[in-house]
Amino acid sequence: MLVYCEPEDGYRSAVLAALDNVSANVPDADIKKKLATLTAPFICLDGMNEKGVSIAVLTLDSEPVHQNTGKPVIGTTLAIRLVLDQAANTEEAVALLWQYDMLASGGRDYHFYITDAFGDGRVVEYDCESESRKMTVTPVRSVTNFFEIYKDKVLPYQRNGIYGHGKERYDMMEAVFDDTDSYSSDTAWDALKATSQELSTEDITSNTQWSVSYNDTKLTAEIVLRRKWADVIEYSLRENRIFWK
Repeated sequence: MLVYCEPEDGYRSAVLAALDNVSANVPDADIKKKLATLTAPFICLDGMNEKGVSIAVLTLDSEPVHQNTGKPVIGTTLAIRLVLDQAANTEEAVALLWQYDMLASGGRDYHFYITDAFGDGRVVEYDCESESRKMTVTPVRSVTNFFEIYKDKVLPYQRNGIYGHGKERYDMMEAVFDDTDSYSSDTAWDALKATSQELSTEDITSNTQWSVSYNDTKLTAEIVLRRKWADVIEYSLRENRIFWK
């Protein structure tokens, strides 16, 4: 579900929510599922706000983080909501997350990729080798399902214990970016197509349900569902309007 949010005390944003997480993939089926969709702004997995900050969450293979340092506790999708509502750039987003103890929801571990209209891309991770699961921030341009801080311990086409997997898809993205002098929508889609995945019963990160290219300067999003690359949905955050290409 594509959700438009306009909080009274925050920035406007557009997010994508996986309704399967609240058992509402067919929201019109009954009143219970319709009501469940009201939680959509708070179960988003990626999004972009009016300041050009975009964020996405990605699954890891380590134990779910549960920090306990005495700070207020925040869950995974609420952290995304916080960043989109309150951050005007990547630096502000990182500063906001520093103020909380992270509690991974859904029985999985995660990291966040955040970037902004100035091209400041960083991955926020909770160190799997640290007893306190210390938050770390690394400037990057590509992220998949392994700890960037332990990239040298991750090999492609295999699982690498607590450090994660998906190095081969990371390498594919990096190759696309290395092959261009300037980034464009076509560059983004070349990377997304190269790293998309078919369904595998053995891999929770398989089965690309949607692909989205957020333009943090134009405040637009191009969305493709289930790898149907010819069917592009274009959305404008400024106009809060969908266009079918």
